[in-house]
Amino acid sequence: MSGTFLDANSAGIESNASTGFYLIRFGFQRDIIPIQSGTVELSRGEEVVCRTYRGIEIGEVLAPTDPSYLSDPNAGKYLRRMRPEDQLLWRQLKLLSAEASGECQKFLSDSGSEDVLIEVEPLLDGRTLYFHFLGDPTSTTDTFVQALSDVYQKKVASSRFAELLRNGCGPDCGTKEKAGCGTSGGCAVCAIAGGCAKP
Repeated sequence: MSGTFLDANSAGIESNASTGFYLIRFGFQRDIIPIQSGTVELSRGEEVVCRTYRGIEIGEVLAPTDPSYLSDPNAGKYLRRMRPEDQLLWRQLKLLSAEASGECQKFLSDSGSEDVLIEVEPLLDGRTLYFHFLGDPTSTTDTFVQALSDVYQKKVASSRFAELLRNGCGPDCGTKEKAGCGTSGGCAVCAIAGGCAKP
């Protein structure tokens, strides 16, 4: 299995003195890397938002580790524990990805490619996509990466989630009476409230 990615913003890894060191598992291919969490103590199984060599994404804490592992060039940095608004955004991104993956697979088939696209994986930063193929993609498919991204973005732009961002969720969006897009706690804790049109 291989992954071809389109990275709109390169993610630099910051380094500073810290006391917490953990192994996390992340991504479609379930890679494992060390991260530093400063003075924050984490527990096995917790979901955290972290900066990896790929971008901003969600990781699952596996176990404490030795600080010497942070010399690994792929080491990441802990940003925060998952918040309700992160969970909401991540659920929406995964739903959109499942829908858009089908459109991308159809594009490849219509273009005569024999490569098998397994999944399009978005990162939590909303700007990075990884295209996962069965085996190594051919050079022909490599030339389709930008087109695949365009197909994906077009599908996302026509989704209900994007419509909510453009037009707002309607009267009383985010309140207990009308949950709007499904945010619990109202717009004050919504990760996308700043981009949501006001009704």
